[in-house]
Amino acid sequence: MSGDTGRRVAGSKRPRSVEQATVGWPAALRQLNELLFEVYLAASAPTLDEIAADISGDDRLPGSPGRDTVGRVLGKPVLPPNQHDVVSVARVLAARARWDADDLAVRVRDLWVQARLAKGAGRPLEEIASNDEYVVRRLEVHQSLDVDGARDRLGPLPAYVPRTHDARLRDVVAEAKAGRSGIAVLVGASSTGKTRALWEAVRTLPSPWRLWHPLSTGGPAAVLAELSNVAPRTVVWLNEAQNYLDSGAEGEQAAAGLRDLLTDPAREPVLVLATLWTEHWDTLTLRRSTDHHGQARQLLADHKIDVPDAFTPVELSAFARASSDARLTEAIRQAQDAQITQYLAGVPVLLDRYAASRGVTRALIHAAMDARRLGAGLHLPLGWLVDAAPGYLTEAEYHALPDDWLPQALAYATELCNGTPGILSPIKTGPSRNERPRRRPAISAPPSPQHERPGPHYLVAEYLDQYGRDHRAQTIPPIGFWTAAARHAHPADWHKLATAALRRGLYRDAAQLHKFAVAHGTPDAAVGLVSILLQTQPEDTRPLQWAAARVSDSPWPVAQILTALEGRSAQHVNSVLKVNPAATAKLDSPWRVSQLLRALGRAEATAQMELLAERAAAGIPVDDAAEVSVLLQGLSAVGATEAMKALADRAAPRFRLTEPRAAAGLLQTLHDLGAHDQAAIVAHRAAASINIDDPGPVVQLLGALQSTGMHSQVAVLAERAAADTPIDSPSRAVGLLTALTDARMGEHVKVVAERVAASTVIDNPREAAVLLRVMYGAGQQHHALALAERAAGGCVLKYPKTVAELLPRGQASWKGMNCGWVEPGSLLCANVQRTSPAYPGIFAAQAEPTSPLCAGLCRPWGTL
Repeated sequence: MSGDTGRRVAGSKRPRSVEQATVGWPAALRQLNELLFEVYLAASAPTLDEIAADISGDDRLPGSPGRDTVGRVLGKPVLPPNQHDVVSVARVLAARARWDADDLAVRVRDLWVQARLAKGAGRPLEEIASNDEYVVRRLEVHQSLDVDGARDRLGPLPAYVPRTHDARLRDVVAEAKAGRSGIAVLVGASSTGKTRALWEAVRTLPSPWRLWHPLSTGGPAAVLAELSNVAPRTVVWLNEAQNYLDSGAEGEQAAAGLRDLLTDPAREPVLVLATLWTEHWDTLTLRRSTDHHGQARQLLADHKIDVPDAFTPVELSAFARASSDARLTEAIRQAQDAQITQYLAGVPVLLDRYAASRGVTRALIHAAMDARRLGAGLHLPLGWLVDAAPGYLTEAEYHALPDDWLPQALAYATELCNGTPGILSPIKTGPSRNERPRRRPAISAPPSPQHERPGPHYLVAEYLDQYGRDHRAQTIPPIGFWTAAARHAHPADWHKLATAALRRGLYRDAAQLHKFAVAHGTPDAAVGLVSILLQTQPEDTRPLQWAAARVSDSPWPVAQILTALEGRSAQHVNSVLKVNPAATAKLDSPWRVSQLLRALGRAEATAQMELLAERAAAGIPVDDAAEVSVLLQGLSAVGATEAMKALADRAAPRFRLTEPRAAAGLLQTLHDLGAHDQAAIVAHRAAASINIDDPGPVVQLLGALQSTGMHSQVAVLAERAAADTPIDSPSRAVGLLTALTDARMGEHVKVVAERVAASTVIDNPREAAVLLRVMYGAGQQHHALALAERAAGGCVLKYPKTVAELLPRGQASWKGMNCGWVEPGSLLCANVQRTSPAYPGIFAAQAEPTSPLCAGLCRPWGTL
């Protein structure tokens, strides 16, 4: 039983309604909060005093929460500590709302228990921080080659030497540790130390930080299955992130889910750490005519940290000082071109063994390398490699092939290389130990069942995988490779393999693999299949009907098929439309629905277009403002005015208030489409409540409010941003100051300038110079002068050129700031001319000796 002192004194506090809390994790707590708030609204939103009075007057209740406790139960995003208090609140609200109180009490009690027991995805970092074996086995950090038994004495990982990219990575981790969600993506070649760098950056995060590594073999499904269970202070570990993000529609769903996680203020801080090879980075981030990776690109953009192949001379020196480990000593002595991490991962020995392989052993290795580079997943069925290998042999080699060739070839390919994994490594493909099996959706039987047969699987050494992509890029595998792929490859890989076959002109193999992929539930493969069949069998509409019937619920493939049929006969188009995709299309992707709407419009399928527009307007999720904007534009493009209005009415009061940039886009879209009432709702909600933790998107929203004429909301957002938006760096401060100045918000400009002068970190002369000019141009001379004092003493003034960046460009631009010219014979100029003759006359304008700038900058040159 709990109670609050004085809780039953009538009128002791001003009556007020309760605002719903935003709960991110755990899911049970979110459901509990939503259930309680639903019954609260059904009870006509009584005041806290009224609820407390009802509880006080009912002795049958299990708890006796007072007014303040009731407020916390209903309006705070944390689990109430006392279950009885929650049940008591639920019962009195149920009575007011005329709900079944017993049923509600049971539901509330169950959700409270689930929330209380929730632990979040992953494992506590403190449990694995000193377990290098776990790091190697589960986090996929390369273990080092072994030298003189060093692994047994010192562990699988050698001493770590920080490099240039580690500093940037540490900054991201520090931000997360301070409470701000973030993402870092290390991009570089294989075996350059990307995964080890991630581990060294996070291993010291304090309790209660956790680390969650979705199984790479599970792909995006592994991410989606547990994403809702990611708690605050969790590291999401995405080594080889292409396995999660480059997987068609499901990969895009995973990317969208991760974006939502990073922008959810109720679940911060979370830290997403990923690694990618450069080619995979390009695949996921470069914009192409057909955009298959829009969500992934937005997730990864601006978070790239390059990892070089080789150590710099300075890094080598630091490495040498840590060389008490025999493995490090040998790496320094033996590694070519300062590629230390590659040597430690056993790369030279690995390549030597590959170069020495012959005959069917080499064929087996090439089959594995080709499978990976052409789209297969990490784990390759041995049956595929065995069936494919003979096709790589010459006639003489094939006829001389002994019957027992496989054990010998596998023995060579799997032999360890100085203690590191060999060319191929056997893996277990059964259920993971100590993990409960997950329920999988039922799927129809595949056209070829061989992939389901249990059998050995193998993993290609990562470096050799990349080596094959570089050195076998122009090699087309033999026919036996493709027929074996159709029999043995995992169904999830068929689509990518089909695309690879098509690019190499292998139409028959591509069509077969595409067909298998479609039949096994990969709808995007239907587009490639139809493209091939239209070229090879242009008059036959039966393949179109077969493909359309199997993807009728997938908007994008149907849209692409209809687009491919433009200019074809009505019979071709009708063979697709007869499956009525408008009635069955899934509504989970506004962009894809928009594409189908446009394709139906071009096909003059008016009735189906109107049906899809009506369904989309009523049923599409409206929490993502950016996706709503896309669908609104699609509805407008096909003239679906009523559907467009219905969607605008749904979205304006309900879109998620976490992304100012998306809100700005929605506001602009509604304004451009003439939906002014809905635009006003969006403007009001965004200005009052949008997340303002990042000044860049806030600036964009300010611009959208201005351009749409929402001037009163500009003032509301400007006041919030000026007071609370982080401006801890000059670049952030410059953008916000410029936007507020352009909006003529002089009072709020002054607030920001005062904050900048007092606390913005100033350590870069060029950035400081830009910020000073913006502040002066905004009329904030007093605060600019205060900032100049800090800048003169706080910047690293090592090079004359960077010092010049901080000094004014001319007297006119600093009028009124007591700044003028420094005499040519002054201490600063004399030292600059003497120290850096390569920059004669570099200071076109300098400060007077009495100014703060000069006092800071004209100190003895040895201290600069």
